[in-house]
Amino acid sequence: MLSWDQIEQLERFDGGGTRVLSAYLDVQPEAQLTGSYRVEFNDLVKEASDRLTKPERADLTREAGRVNEWFDRNARPSGLGLIIFSCAPRDLWVVDCVPVAVRNHLAFETKPDLAGVLELTDEYERFAVALVSKDKARLFTVFAGAIEEIEAFKDLVPGKTDAGGARQSHVQRHHELHVLWHLKKVVAQLSKLRRRRNFDRLIIAGPLEATSELQQLLPHVLKTRVAAVIRAGADATNQQILDKALEIERQIEADGEVRLVNEVIEMAGAGGRATCGIAPTLEALWIGDVRVLVVVDGATQNGNECPNCRYLQRGSVPTCPKCGAATHAVHDLGHRAVGRALEQSGRVEFVRGRAAQQLSTAGEGFAALLRYPWPIGVLESHGIGAAASDT
Repeated sequence: MLSWDQIEQLERFDGGGTRVLSAYLDVQPEAQLTGSYRVEFNDLVKEASDRLTKPERADLTREAGRVNEWFDRNARPSGLGLIIFSCAPRDLWVVDCVPVAVRNHLAFETKPDLAGVLELTDEYERFAVALVSKDKARLFTVFAGAIEEIEAFKDLVPGKTDAGGARQSHVQRHHELHVLWHLKKVVAQLSKLRRRRNFDRLIIAGPLEATSELQQLLPHVLKTRVAAVIRAGADATNQQILDKALEIERQIEADGEVRLVNEVIEMAGAGGRATCGIAPTLEALWIGDVRVLVVVDGATQNGNECPNCRYLQRGSVPTCPKCGAATHAVHDLGHRAVGRALEQSGRVEFVRGRAAQQLSTAGEGFAALLRYPWPIGVLESHGIGAAASDT
């Protein structure tokens, strides 16, 4: 997966007016075996070419040629998904093989189309898992459905004694001191792991006594990342740890998405700081007021964009209602809206499951939290007061 530094570099990429080819391809084993991903790529190129001018088609052909040359050298890409960004005049070439499937998509625009990348990073948080006992520790990271064991160590911890009196008290203190040293070492290694991998959440696993003491030793920066504390044996397999981590991740993600959608729906309307619905959300994007764009994962809409004032609208409208210029078709309004939000330094959240059902019903799959509230007069002047009020 691309690092956040790489994503930010792509966000800042300035092609000086030249276009960037952005391709997302499903390269699961069956697609690699049959070579269907190459056919899909070239079909997407042809589809995009039909919407371009003659000089732009020549540029797209050049970039597609670079990709096909890479395919010739790499017939079996690793991973399940393939993401490519190419702009030969600006020496841009980025290939990212990801461990999860992606939807086939191609864009040829003046900026890299990062919507699919952000969708992946939004869907998959990076978890750290600390499996601890009083003398052993195993540290893992979990990302995009895969687990990696980073480190395992065992420290010498003297056992307890059945002897009574002062001897027992001394041995007990000695035992507790070594346990403390061991758990402090776990904390130090977790802190080092956070600096290297910058995980979003931490799961602590193990017997009650060890996990309770470890929690008390965590610094604030780690304590705030604790997502769950679970019981697990020191001999738990990587797959058992992964299954539990993914279960926790799914629940956290689902709960957060439902809360976000409920917040957007409640705040939408006159005087609120949210929109709910395609028309008001696109309006908010046009005036640069979107703080957080909320989109149903996989939502697609055909629409139009004005090349003059950049107004986005759904459906087929040949003339821009804002400036009167001729519009051009946009085959995936969701991707274009995501790109526009990023240009405005907004955040993008993709929702799934129950949250997606709620947003599809209440807002056609699109909503936004705004930077500034919209008074009734502003809504009505944009012709969307009724739509906002209905939500």
